[in-house]
Amino acid sequence: MKKLLILSVACFLFAGSQLSFAQTKTKTPVVSSSATIQNSPKEKTMQIVNMLERTNKLNEGQKKDVYQIYYSLERKMKGVDAIKDASEKNAKRAKMQEYINSKLKDVLNEEQYDIYLKNTVAK
Repeated sequence: MKKLLILSVACFLFAGSQLSFAQTKTKTPVVSSSATIQNSPKEKTMQIVNMLERTNKLNEGQKKDVYQIYYSLERKMKGVDAIKDASEKNAKRAKMQEYINSKLKDVLNEEQYDIYLKNTVAK
């Protein structure tokens, strides 16, 4: 009887230890609510090109021009991200977005540009 009691206690301890280790924590990056994750110019370009290709065909020249617009601004965007003052950073980002929009308006036709605006404003 004593051996049976010790065996059942040992089984409960073993089962309890297995349950406590069954759900290990995953290592996910912690991002505070004040931090924002910015897409790299390459990722942003790919998102826009893919979105336009799904909705309206882009020709190879237009793809190349869209890539060139974003790659030419990569350094400037990194400089804007380095600004400490939030209001100044937001003002510079808005100015850069206006510049990007004006360049894309020159590259894309009206229908493509409207689709671009609808999808980027919705995000």
